[in-house]
Amino acid sequence: MSTKMGIWRGALACAAILLAVETASARVIDPTGVTTNESAAIVYYPLLKVDATDGVDTLVQLTNTSEFLTKVHCFYTNTNGHCSNAPSTICTDQDFRDVCPTGGLCVPGWQETDFRLTLTKRQPLSWSINEGLSSLPLASTPGQGSPPQFNEGNIPPVTEVPFTGELLCIQVDVTTELPADRNDLKGEATIVESPAENSQGIDASKYTAIGIKAIEGRQDANPNVLNIGGPEAEYGVFNEFVDPARFVGCPNILTLNHFFDGADVVTANGVSEVNSDLVLVPCANDFLTQTANGAPAVVQFLVYNEFEQRFSTSTSVQCYKETPLSDIDTRPGEEGDAFSIFSVGVEGTITGTSRLRSVAGPNVDGYDANGILAILNETWFSEAGGYYTTSANVQFQGSREQGDQIKIPLP
Repeated sequence: MSTKMGIWRGALACAAILLAVETASARVIDPTGVTTNESAAIVYYPLLKVDATDGVDTLVQLTNTSEFLTKVHCFYTNTNGHCSNAPSTICTDQDFRDVCPTGGLCVPGWQETDFRLTLTKRQPLSWSINEGLSSLPLASTPGQGSPPQFNEGNIPPVTEVPFTGELLCIQVDVTTELPADRNDLKGEATIVESPAENSQGIDASKYTAIGIKAIEGRQDANPNVLNIGGPEAEYGVFNEFVDPARFVGCPNILTLNHFFDGADVVTANGVSEVNSDLVLVPCANDFLTQTANGAPAVVQFLVYNEFEQRFSTSTSVQCYKETPLSDIDTRPGEEGDAFSIFSVGVEGTITGTSRLRSVAGPNVDGYDANGILAILNETWFSEAGGYYTTSANVQFQGSREQGDQIKIPLP
C-alpha cells in the first residue's frame, strides 16, 4: 500500500479507534472469536486472484509461529462463475451479457481443492497460487529442531485461470492429522498486478489473513465438524461479560470505513478517483460434501456519511460474493452507479462508515449464525493515468449466541 493511501486510511480509522478504546490497558467488553493480529488454528484468506491476461497473481504467506513442527490442511475454493449455456466460459455478474452466448446466465461456482503440508519450527512459507510449490523448501534439507525437521507435502496451483476465490488453512495434529487445539498459524496475502494498460507499472496490495482461535481441550469425537462458537464451541474466544461459560465465534457486526465511490481525493501525486470492491465470505463451509450452506445469508447495511446521515440497503451471500460497493444496491455494472447510496454524489461526503450485519437463522441454540467475514479492495485512479490498489481488513464487533460450522474430509 502506498504512503498516500496509508495516510488516508489512518485518518479514516482514527475515529473508530478512539471510540473503541479509552486507554492502552482498556479491556475488550464484547470480544469476537476472530483476530488479525494473533496466531490462530484457522486462517482465512477471503480473496485470491489470478489473471494471466492482466498480469495478476496472488502470493500467499503462511507462518508457523511455534517452536514445534506442525501440519496444515488447506482448501482452495474456486468461486468463478460460468455461463449456463457455455460451461467452459468464465463470467461475472457484470460481464455475462457480453461473454455468454445469447440467453445465457452466469452460474456461481464453488469448487474445492485441498492439500496438506508440514511446517517446521518458526517457518514462514510463501508461494504463488498460479504456480504452487511442487517441492517445499525443507523437503530434503532439514530445518531447525532436534531431531531435524523436514517439510512434507506439496502445494498445487489453482485449478483454473483466470481465478477468483479463497483459501482456508486449518492446523492439524502432526501424528493423526485431525484438527488440533493449538494456535500457531499466521498468514498474509499479496495481490500483485502488472497489466500493460497501467502506466504506474507493477502494483501490489496486501491484507492479513483472518484467524480463528482453537479452544484448548474442546475438540470432540466428531473431528470432521469444526464448531466456531455456539453451545459446543471448539473454536472462538471466552466471553466472560456475556456468560461465565460462553465461548463466542464469528463477529456479529463488521464495521467498514471507506471512501464513497467516485470520490476525488487530493494526494501528493495529484487527484485520484477512488472506487471500492467488497468481498464477503461466510464463516461456515462444507468441504465434506462441497455443497452450499443452506439458503443465502441476508447481509444488512447501515451506511453513514460524515454528516451522520443514515442510509440502508441489503444484499445476500451464499458461498462467496465479490462486488463493487455501488453494485450492492443497483444493477450490476456501471449503469446506475451514480444513483447508489455508496456514490459520493448521493452521500455528499467523500468518506463514510458502513455497519454490516448478517441475519442469523431461527435456531438460537445451535449452529445457525450465518456469520460473515470481509475484505475491502480500493482502486485509486490517477488523473495522470494508471491506478493503484490497496486492500484493507475490516473491524469486528460483538457476537451472537449461535455458532457456525466448517465441515472437512478426514485423512
